[in-house]
Amino acid sequence: MKFWFLFILPFLLPAQNKFDLATENQTAAIPFKFINNLIIVKTEVNGKMMNMIFDTGVKETILINLKSLDSLNLKGVKKLYFAGVGNENIKIAALSSVHNKINLQNKLVNNDALIYIVTGVEFHFSENTGININGFIGGDLIKDFIVQIDYKKNLLRFYRHSDFDKKLLKKYKSYPLEIIRDKPYVYAFVKASKNSPQVDSLKLLIDTGNGDAVWFFSKRKIKLPANQKTVTDYFGLGFSGKITGQRAKMYRFGFDDKFRFKNVYAGLPDSIYFTHIVRNNPFDGLLGNEILRRFFIFLDYGNKTVYLKKYGRNYRNRFLFNDTGLYLSYDGKIPVKVKTLVTNFETDYKKGAVEVYREESYIYRYRLVDKIVISYIRKDSPADRAGLMKGDVLLEINGNDVYRYRLDELEKRYFYHNNKYLEFTVKRKGMILQFKVFNTNQL
Repeated sequence: MKFWFLFILPFLLPAQNKFDLATENQTAAIPFKFINNLIIVKTEVNGKMMNMIFDTGVKETILINLKSLDSLNLKGVKKLYFAGVGNENIKIAALSSVHNKINLQNKLVNNDALIYIVTGVEFHFSENTGININGFIGGDLIKDFIVQIDYKKNLLRFYRHSDFDKKLLKKYKSYPLEIIRDKPYVYAFVKASKNSPQVDSLKLLIDTGNGDAVWFFSKRKIKLPANQKTVTDYFGLGFSGKITGQRAKMYRFGFDDKFRFKNVYAGLPDSIYFTHIVRNNPFDGLLGNEILRRFFIFLDYGNKTVYLKKYGRNYRNRFLFNDTGLYLSYDGKIPVKVKTLVTNFETDYKKGAVEVYREESYIYRYRLVDKIVISYIRKDSPADRAGLMKGDVLLEINGNDVYRYRLDELEKRYFYHNNKYLEFTVKRKGMILQFKVFNTNQL
């Protein structure tokens, strides 16, 4: 399951709002965690350490899930309202603040930052990442640098334009960008089926805050053949609730003959969620990390260019689909009984000889582990037909304890590899139940 939000701000407040390198070094390398196809960076805001999603789909720095605002020492605070994905009539209460300090690991700093704080809703990113997420940082951070996204080393590298060595781009291919309000748009093509006409010049927002491969908004442009398989799927949460739509396997998607992919799973969210978003800035969809992670990337907003080079290991990965229809999330902690092998050695001295005896036994201890629950089941999917339910606490898959894996590892290991069947052990209302899910290829 992926969470995705697009924030629409009614106006911008004046502020210098410029990031710079904190030292005289020519570059700054910022490490990130890549969890559930999201880029998460440690960021300090007014001295308070936070986990922020690096999101090229937003311009402004936006804070969420703050339990207290007192420690942030906010200045010039004003009330406003956000609109966003889900329903243009729903307004979310927020605050704006100027003259803030944002520090990324003492390498990048903004001493006069404009930030927005969403106060009217809580976002449960921790259910999917295992860590608390405190906000989004994107366009304001990128606009004055050339930025490399390195999915191999999990690094963001920031270069001043004046210090950038163009030799670094020797093996890269360049593509033009449109930069609108510090958000980058690139053009791509798609071919829905082998016999479908190719649709060119699709304008896509490069969105590192989206874990999927690609979403298309316009069903006028993306016309699926009548016999093409689709499933109704869940794409995440917007302000007004679940974002749903169709998912389909596209025969081909790419930028040109050099960089193109086959059998890409694309989302076609219901148009109601995005009509008001594209009204004043028409674009055709989103390009997310499931595509982006297959490249080494340089973003140069100043020269309106993106540079791409294959990241071989990721580039060759097949695009996978969760045929089970089962989605998981974290839900706090749960005690489990863990068996540990203990070995004891005893030494026996007899008539000048030394004999060593080894004794083995098991001890059992309880420890707290991540509680993983079923958070969503796609209707008429194999998991739905097997009888699994939302809220079931997952204990084992194919006899293996689920707490041994991170959530994203668990999903990739079992849900995306076309297993013929999976055996689940769950806890439901105090009862331990077992289910066998027989997978069918739905797309």
